[in-house]
Amino acid sequence: MRLHRCAQLFLQLDREPRFDINRLLAGGDGMDASPRWLAHAPHLPGPVPVSLAAAAVLAELPLAPGEDRDAISARHGEEAVGELLDAGLLLGEHTAPGPRARDAAAADLAWWAPALLAQTAGAWDGVDIDAHHAAGDMPTSARLVEEHGPAPAHVFRRRPQAAATPLCPPRQTAFDALLAERRTCRNFDPAATLPAAALSAMLHRVWGATGTRELAPGAVALRKSSPAGGGLHVVECYVLVQRAEGLAPGLYHYLATEHALEPMTRLSAAAAAAMAQAFVGGQHWFRDAPVLAVMTARFDRLFWKYRRHAKAWRVAHLDTGHLSQTMYLSAADLGLGAFVTAAINDADIERALELPPLREAALAVVGFGPRAASKVNGELDELVPTEAARRAAEARD
Repeated sequence: MRLHRCAQLFLQLDREPRFDINRLLAGGDGMDASPRWLAHAPHLPGPVPVSLAAAAVLAELPLAPGEDRDAISARHGEEAVGELLDAGLLLGEHTAPGPRARDAAAADLAWWAPALLAQTAGAWDGVDIDAHHAAGDMPTSARLVEEHGPAPAHVFRRRPQAAATPLCPPRQTAFDALLAERRTCRNFDPAATLPAAALSAMLHRVWGATGTRELAPGAVALRKSSPAGGGLHVVECYVLVQRAEGLAPGLYHYLATEHALEPMTRLSAAAAAAMAQAFVGGQHWFRDAPVLAVMTARFDRLFWKYRRHAKAWRVAHLDTGHLSQTMYLSAADLGLGAFVTAAINDADIERALELPPLREAALAVVGFGPRAASKVNGELDELVPTEAARRAAEARD
């Protein structure tokens, strides 16, 4: 059997106490506080314990197609090889297609290594925030204050002794009124259908391309209503339709240059609702939005230009933030409720959309649609106006 090392490996010194049944059975407290090394590899679902001696073996091994297992064992010992195989850090024909594809992408794409670790280690799979709330695992603000003290002050001064210079009240326009309407909705009408015109406007305003420009043969930039790093616009939009006029429930891919929806998976109403719940990590206050849009980043396109760049991964998230704000303002203009969340189940989305591992990944989910007539879930609509807001209102009146 031929084996090869994984493409990327990160070691973490772990000193967190952990439960050990053997210590408990031996009459102890059942906690193991001894330090250990954890290996993070992009193709694995989570970190695995590994000895430094075994990890050092990987430094001398080739990538695919690898080397015969017997030859590796002869040089480094069967114990080290067995440990690495059990940990999943040695790959071969025995490795499942999914991990193999992720490892190949980690080798092929020009990821900046720390960003690759953050992208893979921060992914969620099957997280249910509702269940955590029910179990009391989600701390309230009062509990956080009790356990950790007050939050850092919301009023932040760098020179508290210096007198601040008041600015004149800003001139109020229709844009200010639109900004004032921008808010996060946690109460969507579970029976409402999104009109076709509203869906078309939302998709085109936020993700639609308004122009292209050839930078060089084989390199085309896009123009949209929001800025994007390098004009690449690597963020794709996948639409999960629950209730939209003229569309069956299901998954669609928005074609930005054609302003059209590419059908992917047709779903029953119940299956679409379950998928929405899974996508947003069990946040029931978002699942009733008639339309959800998954924003993914095409890292292969991004890293084509920004190769192993320390800022590129950050740019993809900035792009998603710009699009989210445009989505909010468009929804406010159309009188729709809207939300954005990064608390998403990456793995569930990756499977549903059949995303190529590490080449394309979900960064955020947004949703929009008619608001419910009453508020069941708390929102932050009733806020105390700031001093600047009061002065602006006085100047307008």
